[in-house]
Amino acid sequence: MSSKLPPPDPFETLGWAPSQSVQMHAPAAIYVGGAPTPEGKRISGVILDLRPGALIVVAPGSPGPGSHG
Repeated sequence: MSSKLPPPDPFETLGWAPSQSVQMHAPAAIYVGGAPTPEGKRISGVILDLRPGALIVVAPGSPGPGSHG
């Protein structure tokens, strides 16, 4: 199965570098729902490989100790 990301949002600023004072040193994923599952981490890595930058992931993370699910 070959899957592709949709085309960039027209307001996405691909190729625009931030000013020197806020430049990122490497792509980063921020997981709002807690630590990512191994699959979530892998998928985030693939997305950041295709579109480097900051990726905010709003999804449930790995269940923590004592969680029921």
